[in-house]
Amino acid sequence: MLPHKHTKEGVLNEKLALKKLLTYMKSVYKIPQKIKGLSDERKRKPIPLFNIVMPVLIFLMLQYESFHTIFSAPESMEKRPKNCIRGKIPKVDAVRDLLSRIDPKEIEEIHAQTIDVLKRNRVFREGTIGGYVAAGIDGVELFSSTKKSCPDCLSRKNGTRKTEYFHRSVVGKSPHVIFGQEMLKPRDGSEKDEGELTGAKRLIRHLKKRHGHFADVIMADALYLNAPFINTLKECGLETVIRLKDERRLLFQDAESMFQRNEGRKRSFRKGKKSIEVWDLSGFEIDLTWTIS
Repeated sequence: MLPHKHTKEGVLNEKLALKKLLTYMKSVYKIPQKIKGLSDERKRKPIPLFNIVMPVLIFLMLQYESFHTIFSAPESMEKRPKNCIRGKIPKVDAVRDLLSRIDPKEIEEIHAQTIDVLKRNRVFREGTIGGYVAAGIDGVELFSSTKKSCPDCLSRKNGTRKTEYFHRSVVGKSPHVIFGQEMLKPRDGSEKDEGELTGAKRLIRHLKKRHGHFADVIMADALYLNAPFINTLKECGLETVIRLKDERRLLFQDAESMFQRNEGRKRSFRKGKKSIEVWDLSGFEIDLTWTIS
């Protein structure tokens, strides 16, 4: 009987946690109210927009892998949180049709308003690194296909020399919150499609304009060791930590030799079980291919 009892308790706890989540979304972030205000361009509306969008949001948050399974397969019925779907349950075709018609700008505005609330409530100040709010930035490929494409698709040749269409964006995020994303744009003719650095600079300027000082430090990989990008961060009042992997760079070799000599002002602090050490050094020999103003 014990396993059965624990199973019931587990289901009860899950329902209670979901109920608390929905209450918090409604009372603090007003997300259900904002969803009801989205434009609905469908000609026929047998199922209200809210009854489709709200479950989709919840299932994304719960990391369900397949909308088709959730909205179509009979075996998934008991897995659906019943307090997320009331009335007629939408089929996957209805979900697809509605989502394809929603204005992305309206969704982006709801997201931006949520970030404003998080910032106002000082959520980002919890779990900082050495007292600094850190945000990462990186490129993300969203999907690719050799058959389906749209005017906003980027393109490339794959291993079989077929044209492959894909979407890619640059995302700025803290450990648990995505601040925003910037879609990379295609270019006509012989010009290459827009690069990750171009999208990253546009994203940083947009986040600064929309949210003010949204972070203290931007973390990035070696691709972002680029003067125009770093100058953009400086213009927006941000610092950066860039992970440099290429040992052939003069900057890497010069810094490593100074670290080995234990030069510079060393500072240590702990983050969970990890010990972090920092050297504050200047006067490195840098590559002549980039200059920071």
